[in-house]
Amino acid sequence: MSLSAALFQNHPARDAALRELHARPALQLEAKNALILRFVFTFEPSETARDTALIEALCLESQVAPPDQRSRALQFRWRGLMTRWERHNEFVTYTFIAYGLADEERLSEAADRLFETQPGLLVAKLKLTIKRTSEAFIPSPDFLCASLVGKGRAMLQTSFTDDAEGAVNFNLTCGEVSDGEVGTLAQHVMEVEMYRMLALLALPIARRVGAVVRDAENEVGSLTQRLSDPASEDAVEELFNELTAVSGGIEREIATSTYRFSAARAYGALVEERLQRLQEEEIGGRPRIGSFMMTRLIPALRTCESMHFALKDLADRTTRLMDLIRTRIDLQLSRQNVALLTVINRRTQLQFRLQQTVEGLSVAAISYYILGLMTYVVKGAATAGLFKIESEILHAALVPPVVLVIWLGIRRLRKQHGLD
Repeated sequence: MSLSAALFQNHPARDAALRELHARPALQLEAKNALILRFVFTFEPSETARDTALIEALCLESQVAPPDQRSRALQFRWRGLMTRWERHNEFVTYTFIAYGLADEERLSEAADRLFETQPGLLVAKLKLTIKRTSEAFIPSPDFLCASLVGKGRAMLQTSFTDDAEGAVNFNLTCGEVSDGEVGTLAQHVMEVEMYRMLALLALPIARRVGAVVRDAENEVGSLTQRLSDPASEDAVEELFNELTAVSGGIEREIATSTYRFSAARAYGALVEERLQRLQEEEIGGRPRIGSFMMTRLIPALRTCESMHFALKDLADRTTRLMDLIRTRIDLQLSRQNVALLTVINRRTQLQFRLQQTVEGLSVAAISYYILGLMTYVVKGAATAGLFKIESEILHAALVPPVVLVIWLGIRRLRKQHGLD
C-alpha cells in the first residue's frame, strides 16, 4: 500500500532542506587549460535589486531562463565564457571561466559589465590559472607560496598580492587529476580566498573597537574611583548620567559589531576546513599556502574575538557599576524617606496634641451651650414652683454631669471612627 505525499502536511522548511544539497552544484571544468576570474560582492538585504537586474540581463543576452527567487546558483554560457552565479546571505559571486585565448580576452568584457552595474561592494577578486601537465612540478619564482595539493597530484602557488587589475593570482598545475577533482580543487582554492577576505572584513572594525574599548575603560575606571570616594555622595545622579552615556556607547558598539565578529569566526572556520580538504604538502622548501595564510589570519581573527569579548566584559562591568550606583541611590532615597517619615511623625504628634486641645475646648463649648439652654429650663421650672431649690444651685449641680456626658459622647465617637 502506497501513500501519496500530498496526504501529509509538510514542515515549512522541508522544501528548503530538500533543495539545499543541490542549491549550488559542484563546479564542472573541461579537460583543458583554463583561466577563472571570480568577483565577490557584498550587499545589504535591501540592495538585491541590482544583482537581480544584472543576472537577469546576462541570462537574457544568453537566451537562458533567469533564476527564480528561491535559486541560489546558476551556471550558463555568456559571450563564450562559462559563467557561474551564486548568491549567499550577505554576498554574491560571479565566476567567469575561459578555456582559450579568445575567451580570455572576453574576461575584461565581463569585468567591465560588472563595473557598469556594480551589484554590490567588491570584497574579493581572484584569478585562478589552471594548467594541465605531465611534467614534474617545479615551483615558480614568481610566487611566494607553493603547496602540493590533492594528495600530491597538483601544485598550487600564490603570493596573496593583487596585480595591476586588482586580482589576487593563483596558479594550479594539475597532473594526473580527473576533471571532477580539478573542479573540486578549483572550488576549494576560490573559497579559501573568498572566505579569507570576508573574515578579514571584521579586522578594521576590531581596530576601531579597540580604541573605543580603551577610552571606555578609562572612563569606567574614573567613574569607579569617583563612586568609591565618600565625597561623591552628593554627585550620584551626575555619576549615573555619565555612566549611562558610556554604557549606551558600549551597547551601540556591540550592536554594530557583533554580527561582523560572528561572521568572521564562521568564515575563519570555513577557511580552515577548505585548507584541510586541499591536503597540502610542502614542495621545494617554499612556505605552504595554508601555513602562510593561517599565520596571519589566526591573529587577526583572535583580535576580533578578543575585541568581541572585551566589549561584552566592559558591558558587564558597566552593568555592575550601574547596580552599585542604583544601590547608593536607593540608600539615599531610604535615608530621605526615613527623614520624611520622622518629620511626618512629628507633625502627626503635634496635630494629635492640637486635636486633643481642640477636643477639650469642644467639650467646654458644647457643655456651655447646653448648660445655657438648661438655664432657661431651670429658671422656668423654678418660677412655676416645680421645685424649691434655687435655680443657681441646680444649674451649678448640672455642670459636672453635663460635661461628663459630653466628654463620654465624644470619646465614643472617636472609638467608632478608629481615632483612638
